[in-house]
Amino acid sequence: MWARPRGLFFWLCLVIVLFTVAVKPVEFAHVITGVLRCVGAFFSGLRHFLNALATT
Repeated sequence: MWARPRGLFFWLCLVIVLFTVAVKPVEFAHVITGVLRCVGAFFSGLRHFLNALATT
């Protein structure tokens, strides 16, 4: 899978991400940590919801 040639969309996204990291590294790091925190909160809430369903 990794040896196949990539499409134009992949390279466009890669260039945009690398440009963003190079120009605004602190803001990019804040976005990444914010996304990770929100994903963690989502799965934590989902776990609590499923536990509540399992106990009823």
